[in-house]
Amino acid sequence: MLIDCYECKAQVSDSAASCPHCGAIPLDPARSLPVDVSDLDMKFRTMFWFLIKLSFAAVPAVIVIYTAWTVIGGVLSPLLHM
Repeated sequence: MLIDCYECKAQVSDSAASCPHCGAIPLDPARSLPVDVSDLDMKFRTMFWFLIKLSFAAVPAVIVIYTAWTVIGGVLSPLLHM
């Protein structure tokens, strides 16, 4: 069955995951997933080690971004200084 999209008012199938015209997700509460928010009970020592591991995990990403920036800058620099 076709229904009207609440965003763009286009005809959309009622079983579509999103509107093919504007990408809006249907507001059907029967098809939405429940969300449970819970409290994080984390000890300071556990949180400290988590942040240390997170900082070490970010190092390769920084190296990749720096390398890509250097290579792109090296390629574009001669082209822009004609």
